[in-house]
Amino acid sequence: MSAINLGSLYPVVRSYALKGMLLEYSVYEDLANSKSLGELVDKLRPTVYGNVLTELPKPLTSENLEKIFQTNLIEVEYSLIRYIPKAIFLKTYFLRHVYRNLKTILKARALGIPYEEVSPKMNLRAEEHLKIRDLVVKALVEKDLETTIESLKGTQMYPDLKGALEVYEKEKDPLIFETSLDRSFYEQLLRALKKTKRDERNQLLLLLVYEIDGYILTAALRSRLWNLTPAETRKFMLSSGIKFSNRKIEKVIHATNIEEVLKELEDTYYEDLLKIVDLSRPLETINSIDSWFKEEAVKNARRAFLQSVFKLAIVYSFIKLKEVEVRNLTSIAFGVEYGLTPSEILEPLRKVI
Repeated sequence: MSAINLGSLYPVVRSYALKGMLLEYSVYEDLANSKSLGELVDKLRPTVYGNVLTELPKPLTSENLEKIFQTNLIEVEYSLIRYIPKAIFLKTYFLRHVYRNLKTILKARALGIPYEEVSPKMNLRAEEHLKIRDLVVKALVEKDLETTIESLKGTQMYPDLKGALEVYEKEKDPLIFETSLDRSFYEQLLRALKKTKRDERNQLLLLLVYEIDGYILTAALRSRLWNLTPAETRKFMLSSGIKFSNRKIEKVIHATNIEEVLKELEDTYYEDLLKIVDLSRPLETINSIDSWFKEEAVKNARRAFLQSVFKLAIVYSFIKLKEVEVRNLTSIAFGVEYGLTPSEILEPLRKVI
């Protein structure tokens, strides 16, 4: 009991209980066999999602259901972290909901998608909890990339986005802004970790290894696809990794092609990744590597419930698993709406429990 502040005990215990309410894979199979979104909703009513499905959106679409599932995640997550004393890391992790909306907004600006099409996709519940709704709404209503980024002046992500805009003007890939926002988010997360007590920090580092190092590797690989200079690549690189040493980070920054980046994985913790590399298909290779890191992060979260007893890492791990569940449900709803077969719907889902 001494390993954790008594004020943090309730969220940890509750995370164990909530983990037991995550949906079994058999539920996904049943949902994937739904003939309509209405039938899918009826099947979800006896689950923990029943209380958020009392008033269905009109029209009933997978996009509207996604917002309901996301709201459930946000509310559950916020209820866990709001009472934890000095929960700097978990409160910083909560910011990813804000970053997700900003990614959507900047991608829309880059592609010329109007406000009327973007606005319905926004879920601003997290911003409402954080009392920064006006900030995101202001970015949402701007007409072009430059003014959208300028509307974020004074925020943590503004310097990164200014640098990303310079790169975007040359490469014209909207993924540049997503990568830049990820960089800003993970830098904030690393700073929050440094302010976390050592015993808690060590447990969280073990869980975050695939998120942090996965970002470093994929950002380095994408920088090579964009033909960036070392100075430009550095704009997307983190100040430190977990299993990636600073020396390795410097080497991937100065790599001249994708092959040189991947060569740095030899004799490292991530050497097995080289087995899924196909240099003739660089984009597919990057996506496969990104997917591998995400899958390993989920496995780590599942293992934490056996290894990190009464640690704040348990709260993070539950949030991670809950988020995967929400993505799975969103994917199923999309598949049902657009008439995919059950096997096609189930194929991309990630195991949660």
